[in-house]
Amino acid sequence: MRGANALYEGHRLMLPGLKDRASATCMGCRYYALILGREENKPACLATLDLYLTGERRVPVELQAPDFIWLAGKEALVKAVAKVRPERQACGFYCPRG
Repeated sequence: MRGANALYEGHRLMLPGLKDRASATCMGCRYYALILGREENKPACLATLDLYLTGERRVPVELQAPDFIWLAGKEALVKAVAKVRPERQACGFYCPRG
């Protein structure tokens, strides 16, 4: 009987303060940065690094790949690049650029 009401299942409860976050994309986030490599440039989410998440350092618009590897390592670079999709809905770390 659970699947009987398809119309009800399609609706979601949206709290007043969450509408902006739900409609935001990664590209508008403060932690969105471009990682510059030797051959290609890729967007990444710097919220995976505590250094930027806590506000100890300002989030750069562009960051060299060797600098990121020096700060966090290769595994963190792969995770940061895999996490972000410019057109995708932003994650829980979303903070508007400003």
